[in-house]
Amino acid sequence: MEESSMMRNYYYLVAGLPELLMDQERKDFSVNALKEEVKDNVHPSDYKLVEFLHLPYDNENFLNQLLKRGLEFSDMGNIEKPIFDELDDNFAELPTYMQDFYYQHTGKPKSPEIEADEPEVDKDDSFAIEKHPEVLFQEKFFDLAISNKNQFINQWFLFIRDFNNILAALNCRRLGADSAKHLVGNYPLIEILTKSQAADFGLKREIDYLDKLVQISEIQDVIERERKLDLLKWDMATELTTWDYFNINFILAFFVKAGIIHRWLKLDAKTGEELFKRLFDDLKTSYNLSDSLHS
Repeated sequence: MEESSMMRNYYYLVAGLPELLMDQERKDFSVNALKEEVKDNVHPSDYKLVEFLHLPYDNENFLNQLLKRGLEFSDMGNIEKPIFDELDDNFAELPTYMQDFYYQHTGKPKSPEIEADEPEVDKDDSFAIEKHPEVLFQEKFFDLAISNKNQFINQWFLFIRDFNNILAALNCRRLGADSAKHLVGNYPLIEILTKSQAADFGLKREIDYLDKLVQISEIQDVIERERKLDLLKWDMATELTTWDYFNINFILAFFVKAGIIHRWLKLDAKTGEELFKRLFDDLKTSYNLSDSLHS
């Protein structure tokens, strides 16, 4: 049975999303408040997908503490700050991929019980490229994300991985730096990005957003460049849910956009307000369209 036929529909929740959005104070826009509302109205297994979507915030908090970056804690994730504050004492409470990287990065020995449960792996890395710790960690996360059985989670993180890799390759090319150690994963796109001399890496036909991404990467104004990068992500979230109206995929795309709004209300209030209105209008339009299709 295909995933789409197994999905639960949340008609009343989706119909009420515009009102939930409008109940938010712009200056105190809270994705977490939206998450709590959704948590009370969806199946627990579907809410786990919402939590998975927000793991990148936990990832940043984890790396911030482990690598001693000194950055501000993000409350957008699922794991509370005290867990990260005492990482050495609490790492057993973290997701498995974080635990694996913790052991790998710190060199601390695993308990015999943990080692006994782990599968055998090929440790012949004589030809491996020495990558930055952040890249090695992201590889663990994306391996997990793209194996997720939910269609939106799978496709979204496939997109984000490729998007980030292409952007990193473009930036490295501009700076004359070796991109190999900055790219996440070991799959066909990586070889193309590291070896191709073409302006578009010869990927124009395979990746339909490539031209836009190349153009955006050349924008000098940092705020404008970031704004257009986020709009590209916004459009992809919409595209991935073209035929999803009331299911968890639609709600996941909603949270992608809510996260973008949250970011921009802090970075640039005007852009944040514009995106807030856009999401509200999109929700109303989507509901009206789906209502007409099902009437």
